[in-house]
Amino acid sequence: MRKIIIIFLILLLFGCGGKKQVKPQSYEYSYSTEAFKVVDEIRQAYQNKDNAGIRKNCSESAYREIIASIKPFDKAELEFTPVLAELEKDGYRLYVSWNGKWSYLGKETEERGLAIFFMKGNPPRVEKILRGNPFRYPD
Repeated sequence: MRKIIIIFLILLLFGCGGKKQVKPQSYEYSYSTEAFKVVDEIRQAYQNKDNAGIRKNCSESAYREIIASIKPFDKAELEFTPVLAELEKDGYRLYVSWNGKWSYLGKETEERGLAIFFMKGNPPRVEKILRGNPFRYPD
């Protein structure tokens, strides 16, 4: 019985010891993380009515599209949740689920949707919002 316990302890010590090899992050994962940070910075800039912050993370055409779609608001609260990312040969698509609350002149509006941000470059920049633009509310 003692031999079995000693063998078990030895196996336990050698089995649990040693360094585990850390798997490096894939390019797709690190690009996805960076792309979501960019989209989140645009969200924060929008909430703060900071056009320079929006411009910093967008191409010129995307910036003009976002600015043209913005409706007046007193306060906006947007929440973004990444859903899916697709790496394509001509760019990158980031699917983001969003929930928003806007207040304007005492009226509160709530909306939600799924936006597709088309991105290019390294670091990533938004080239176009293909669907579900969260910056065009409140209606």
